[in-house]
Amino acid sequence: MIKIFEYFFKKEIPVLMYHRLINNKDEIGKNTIYLNVDEFEKQLKYLKDNNYITITFKDLYKISKEQRKNKKYIILTFDDGYKDNYNLLFPLLKKYNMKAVIYMVSDEKYNIWDVEASGEKRFDLMSKNEMLEMYKSGLVEFGGHTLHHPKLDTLTEEEQRYEIEENKIYLEKTLGEKLYSFAYPYGIFNETSKKIVKELGFNYGIATDSGKFYIEDDLYQVRRIGIFSDITMSKFKRRVKGNYNLKYTR
Repeated sequence: MIKIFEYFFKKEIPVLMYHRLINNKDEIGKNTIYLNVDEFEKQLKYLKDNNYITITFKDLYKISKEQRKNKKYIILTFDDGYKDNYNLLFPLLKKYNMKAVIYMVSDEKYNIWDVEASGEKRFDLMSKNEMLEMYKSGLVEFGGHTLHHPKLDTLTEEEQRYEIEENKIYLEKTLGEKLYSFAYPYGIFNETSKKIVKELGFNYGIATDSGKFYIEDDLYQVRRIGIFSDITMSKFKRRVKGNYNLKYTR
């Protein structure tokens, strides 16, 4: 009974997963990993109006469990580092003074992994200068996401380490700061992936499954809640209120 009680009343921090933002229909691709920027702004307004505090994984690492009490923390994450994150996301973060974490593929200029695999449209990634401008604002933290966006479980241990470590080296050299988290491309990984991420000094390994971030859970398999084009405001509200999809979090 005690364990059941503790399970339901753990302190949660929702970790939301986004990819692309768009502002016209021409930017819609084959995949549904986009969200209209107007809908995204509505989500930010909801979070602001309901006293949510956006933090990064660096913030989380430095916030004690005692400090987390009675605070409505939330983490907004964006995968791959699309140019629209600079053009559309960044202005809204500045407007609402909110933070986000972007997981950057560092050795590609566009989403070649989707173009070659499924015939997706080409969507450019942000430039080095755009990344630096976002980072220097203090509103955006960058995390690792490999050099080329491979499915890590198809690679040897040596290949995985190369993809993860070289991406980390480049980003840390560019930003002049340690990376705190790494997101597994496609949310696909194995125990070797987790081991490498931990050995390389990341504090968190970020997955893509629906659910919530429980502080006591595996820090190298942090669950996220996907927010895509089919998410209405009512669905969004349910996803951030806590204990969402509880039966799927174990």
